[in-house]
Amino acid sequence: MSRCDRFEAEGLLLLEQGLPLDEHFATCPDCLAARAAYERLSAEIAGLGAEDEPPVGWQARVWERIDQRRERRRPWWLGWRGWIVPVGAVLAASLAALFLIRPPGPQLPSLRVEIQAGATVRRGGEAQPGDLLRLTAATGGARHAELRVYRNDTELVLRCSTDRPCSRQGDEVRAAVLLDAVGRYQPLLLRSKSPLPSPVSDLEKDTSAALAAGADVKLGSEIVVR
Repeated sequence: MSRCDRFEAEGLLLLEQGLPLDEHFATCPDCLAARAAYERLSAEIAGLGAEDEPPVGWQARVWERIDQRRERRRPWWLGWRGWIVPVGAVLAASLAALFLIRPPGPQLPSLRVEIQAGATVRRGGEAQPGDLLRLTAATGGARHAELRVYRNDTELVLRCSTDRPCSRQGDEVRAAVLLDAVGRYQPLLLRSKSPLPSPVSDLEKDTSAALAAGADVKLGSEIVVR
C-alpha cells in the first residue's frame, strides 16, 4: 500500500494560507506523521538566532535535491532524514523554513492594458492617434509566450516575446506600441509549452492556429482609437 502524501501536496499550502484542514488530515496516519515532523522542525527554527543563518544559495540546492528525490518517488521524510543527520541542527532548521519562505510560484496568467496619452488635444477619455498602448502580462510560468496586437482584426501591428519592443523579466512581459491610426486594436497574450506558430493571416485564423497547436490565448480589452 502506497504512502499518503496529501499533507505535503495540500496540507502545507492550506496551513500557509491560514485555511482549516479537512477531516482526512486528523485521521490519516501518514499525514499525522508528516505534520508532526513539520511541527518539530518549525519549533527548532523558532529558537535560532542570526548566527545560525544558512549559507547563500541553500534554497536552490535543497529544492533541486528534493525534486530529484520526488522523481524517484521516494517519500520526502526518508530523503530528508538521511540528509539532515550529517549536517546538524542548523540545516535541519533551514529545511523547516522551506515550508514558510519558499519563493512564490508563478502568477496566474493575466494581461493588463493601459493607454498613455500622447501630445494630441484630448477630446474626452477615448484613445486617440498618437497615444501609447502599454501591455503588461504575467505568463503563468509558460516556457513560450508572446504579446500580439491586431488592428481591425486583420493587421498585426505588434508581435514580440523577449526582443524589443518587448522586455521579459521572469514571469512578466511588457511592451508598448504607438497607436498611429484610427481603428480597433486587440491585444492578446499567447502561452505554450512548445514554440508558438508564426502568424500568417488575421486575428481569427492566427488565434485558431495557436489554439490548435495547444497554446492558451488570453484577450485583453479592445481599444478603439477615434
